[in-house]
Amino acid sequence: MAKKTKRARTVRREADREQEKLAATARRLHALEPGGAPEHPLSVPTPSVVEIDATSRPCGACGGETKLGDHEVEEHETGRLRVVRVICKLCRAEWRWFYRIAAPN
Repeated sequence: MAKKTKRARTVRREADREQEKLAATARRLHALEPGGAPEHPLSVPTPSVVEIDATSRPCGACGGETKLGDHEVEEHETGRLRVVRVICKLCRAEWRWFYRIAAPN
C-alpha cells in the first residue's frame, strides 16, 4: 500500500518548525561570537565606528543585509557598553551587537 501524501498545511507547518529550530540555533551561535553578548563585546576605537560596523554584519539567520534599529549605551557587569540593534531587511530578524569603546593610548 502506498504512503499517504502529506497535506500542504502539514508540509508548511513542518517547514516552519524547522526554520524556527534553525533560527534558535543561529541565536545561540550569535551569543557565543564576539560582540554577541555583553560578556564579550567587540572593541572599537571610537563611537563613530559602532553603527557602521554593526550594519556591515550580515543577518545571522539568512545572511541578508541589516539596517540600524537602535544605538544605546547600557551599563552591564562588564562596564558601559554601546548596544546596537539591527534588523534584517529580508527576514526581519533582530540582532543586538555589543561594543566597548577602547581607551585612547
